Amino acid sequence: MTNVIVHPGHDGIGKRTTFGFITNDYPMLHKLQNAISGICAIIAAAAVVISGVLTILEVFMRAVLKSPLGWNIGFSERYLMVAIAFFGLVTAYRTGSHIAVASLFGKFAPPVQKILMIVAELIIAATFLLLFLAGIEATSFSISIGERVPPGMADIPWASWTWRVMIPISALMGLIVVLIDIFREVTTSWSKPSTDYEPGEGH
Repeated sequence: MTNVIVHPGHDGIGKRTTFGFITNDYPMLHKLQNAISGICAIIAAAAVVISGVLTILEVFMRAVLKSPLGWNIGFSERYLMVAIAFFGLVTAYRTGSHIAVASLFGKFAPPVQKILMIVAELIIAATFLLLFLAGIEATSFSISIGERVPPGMADIPWASWTWRVMIPISALMGLIVVLIDIFREVTTSWSKPSTDYEPGEGH
């Protein structure tokens, strides 16, 4: 049976699991990262399923019963799309499912790859931190002014913080995952990357 090479040029030692990887370096931290990834994956997957169900239901209500739901569009935009994008981002990072250009990375010597990996992870951590801080600010402001959908509109009149809060929560979860990767990189051998988990074509 032919093996699928996910990242050509990679020679990581990670063993792929459902929601991430695991290696012999700090296995308990791997379990924590994979647990966070799994929670985010379940939330994002549930949002995808609900979105599909609502789409089918809306088609039926509109085409057959001539009585569209109305509230489903706002609910999908505010809750489902936010959940899919931000919680899905955490799982994509942990599982290596995001878009990655490995051709240039693989041409550097392993010690240089490690430095590049740390730089990339610091940038990702900074991004998650900014999302977390901005999300906290937006959520706090929404609570302070009692922001919600105005009465009489078709959307569900829930308080706006109930969807805004998903951004800082998911960003914090992502930040934890990335910080563990940074910790693992700086505390292990500098001869090669420790968080380039994908076995690639070497295994």
